[in-house]
This record gives sequence, structure tokens and C-alpha cells, in this order.
Amino acid sequence: MKQGEVVRGRYRIVEMLGGGGMACVWKAIDGETGGLVAVKEIRADQYNQGRLSERERIRQETELRKRFEREGQFLAELDHPGIVRLLDRGLHRGAPFLVMEFVDGKPLDRFLMRFRPLPIEAACAIAFEIADALAHAHQGRVIHRDLKPDNVVLTADGSVKLIDFGVAFPDRPDATRYTAYGATPGTVGYMAPEQLRGEQKVTSAVDHYSFGCVFFELLTGRQPFLDQPDRNRSTQHQLDLPPTVSELRPGVPVEIEDLVWCLLSKDPAQRLAAFARVPDVLRPHLPAVGSPAPNPELEPDPTVRYRLPGAALVPFASVRGGRRPAPPRVVGRRVRSGVDRARFADLLAAAAAEVSGAGAGQALTDLERELGEARKAWGLGHRPVASAQVLCADAARLAGDWQAAEPMYRTVAQALEHKAAPELRALALEARVGLAECLLGVGDPQSGFDGWADVVHEVAGLVEMPPAVVARCREVAVRLEKSGRSAEVRPFLGLLAQE
Repeated sequence: MKQGEVVRGRYRIVEMLGGGGMACVWKAIDGETGGLVAVKEIRADQYNQGRLSERERIRQETELRKRFEREGQFLAELDHPGIVRLLDRGLHRGAPFLVMEFVDGKPLDRFLMRFRPLPIEAACAIAFEIADALAHAHQGRVIHRDLKPDNVVLTADGSVKLIDFGVAFPDRPDATRYTAYGATPGTVGYMAPEQLRGEQKVTSAVDHYSFGCVFFELLTGRQPFLDQPDRNRSTQHQLDLPPTVSELRPGVPVEIEDLVWCLLSKDPAQRLAAFARVPDVLRPHLPAVGSPAPNPELEPDPTVRYRLPGAALVPFASVRGGRRPAPPRVVGRRVRSGVDRARFADLLAAAAAEVSGAGAGQALTDLERELGEARKAWGLGHRPVASAQVLCADAARLAGDWQAAEPMYRTVAQALEHKAAPELRALALEARVGLAECLLGVGDPQSGFDGWADVVHEVAGLVEMPPAVVARCREVAVRLEKSGRSAEVRPFLGLLAQE
């Protein structure tokens, strides 16, 4: 991307905001709303630079895309005011990008360069909100793995935003690891001992340790461990006891000092127990309504939202009451319809059995008749409706009616283009494969091949490749090979190989 470029015909790039190990982030203007957004693009070229063989390059870029795809999935699923929101995602020139809310504020590391150490109430206010966002991520089974001041932003109103889930990891035992770009994701100075040792099975306790490091820095103005002439920080984090907060800042309440000490424990279980105590320990030390502003004045001021008269914050809702439900999304007025959801689901199952078996029958006919009303009532963003339309398109394609199938596939692909839910994403890809095959059928082989190749690239970059889409891609590959394009098809099929 470059300044002035327009992504997806909508987001005009203004300037680069920053870059990291695998991506860079741009400020952009949303052409539809006129507002600012942040566009994050993958930077696979940073890992290649001519040093890798073609096979190694494809493998590493595929893993990088999968990690980037995973970040998008996490942000789509998390819904918390302290976590940056995902607005859109897609491909630009074949490379994935994410569109996120633009966070207008100051990174915590820069804030601390000017104000350190912080007043106790300000430090507790920031720590409290970071912990709340982390608790929500953990309840969504997401481990951040790179919590540090650089990845926390203080907004203009003093609230906290947790950003950069680029190396985040699912908190489940069967999760796939993508480690081609560093076996120990994280940042020295904030990494838990087990991260530094490269242990494969990490838990949310690594974030608890990083949180302890950040809280220590908020209170004392420095990291728990500093490099020594004969002992670097990594060694100290793994083997040494940290200093106590009171050694560097006398007067910190003993319960806060004890909390930080336990968060910096080498034992993950002790950290987990300490993190559960964060709300009870910090609440008494948060700024009170009507209390004076910090002296010297902080800009932005993390205490102001607590001090204002009438402040009605409900902190740590994610810990107290479970994951916050996503707010209802109003897409427009829904038309009342006589279509029954249960009957429609039964028709869809019966029609699918017909199409995969003996061929079209009465169930498919009934489904086609009710599909129009279902689209009006629920829209193509409703998975059963989109599935029904793809199935009807499949039936038309199998009957050789390319002209009937093509618009049905196309409308599903367009309707689901920006959907983040994995099931809808898979349906959109399936529709695009069908559309590619229709283009082959009507005598446009190059467009058909290009459409198929784009889908293969996108599927290969997913965290989990949808089996139905992979199967359809392979079916179309057979047709392409029979048309004499075996040499072009073979490298793409390699991307779909399951290891």
C-alpha cells in the first residue's frame, strides 16, 4: 500500500501509522462514512528478502497469512470497549488486510516516557481497564501473548484500548501453532518464563505475567528486570525473583504490592489466582467521583472518567458476569413472512440429500419456491438462506444451466463478502468456486481460472480450511487439468495439501 491508494474502492490511504514484524498499519479515510480507520496489511516480503527458496517462501507466506487470518477472526469475535474493533477485512492485490477502528490516542509507552512513575490512582485506573480487556479476551479463549505498553493506547478521554493481536493464540489444546516467524512470540522484558523457554503449551497465565510487568512499570516507572553486564533480562525473568514495588517506590499500598508480586510469580497457577483478585484489590484505589485531578496534570488523563460527577462506569463486567453479549445488530426492517424456520431447515436438508444423491426432486422444487420469501424475511446474511441459494445454484450448474447458476452464486459471494463468521466465510468461498466454474462453462476460461486461483489462495491462508470448499476447489482443478492447464494448476493444489 502507499499514500493516496484506495483499497477495495473504499479506504483511501493517508499515512503510515507504524509497522511491526509481520504487518504495517495505515491511517485511512473511509469513503462511505468519511471517518478515519486503521488499515493493517500483511508484509510477507519482510521475511523473504531473497533468502528463501521458492518452496520455503510459499510455506512461510502461507503460515504468515494464516496467522494474520487468525488475528482477524479473534477481533471479529471479541466485543469489548477496551479492545480495538474489527470493521472489515479482505484481499488487496492478493494479500489480506484488516480494517479496524482508528484509535486516536497515545501509546502507553510514550505516555510513560513523559509521566513516570504515575500517581497511584492513575496507575490503578489504567491497570484495571487493561485487566478488564484481558479478562474478556480470555473468556473468549484468546491469549494475547504480547501485552506491553506499546500495545496499549490511552484514548483522548483517558480510556484504554488493547491493540495488536498479531501473535495471539487460541486457548484450546488442539490449536495449530504457526511459529515460522519466531518460536517465542512476545517481547523481551514482558514475556513469561514459560514463553522464554519456548514451551508449546502456554495458557492465559502468560498474559497475567505480562500484565504484572506492565503494572509494575506503571507504579515504579521501570520494568521489573533490566539488563545487567553479566545477566540479561531473559535469564532474570526465568530464574530471578523480581524486586518488590516498595523497593523502588515506598508508600504503595501493601495489597497492591502483594498483587504485583504474585502476578510476577514463576508459577502460572499462582498468577491465575492473583489475576482473579485484581477487581477486589484495585477497586478501593480507583479515583473517586469528585476527587481532584492528578498533580502534575496528565494528558490524556486516565482518572477523569472516574472523577466526573455522575460517572456510571461498570468495570470488570466480563469477570463479574461472564462474556458481554454483543449488541443487537439492526440491518434494516425485516419483512414479516409466512416462511417457517423449522420447515425451511427441513426442506434444505432434504434438498441437499436429493442433490447429492439421485438428483433434483420435490424437496428442491419446494425449496426454490420458498427461497425468495426467505431472502426477503431473513436476508442472505442468514446462513440457511445463503446455504439454500448455493444449493439451488449447485443444482442448476449440475444440470448444465450455467446462466441460471451464475447470478445465484454471484449474489451470495457479494452478500457475504465482508462477513467474519467462519460458516458464512466458507459459504462465500464456495459460491466463488461455483462462479468460477460457471465462467468456465460459458466459455471464459481465463476469468474462470483466475477466480478459482484467488479462492485457493484465500482458503490456503485460513486458520482452518473448510473441507467442502477444499473439495470443490479440487473438483474444479480436475476440470482445468482436463482442459490442458495442468502445469498452472499443480502449484495451487499444493497449497491445499493437508499436512
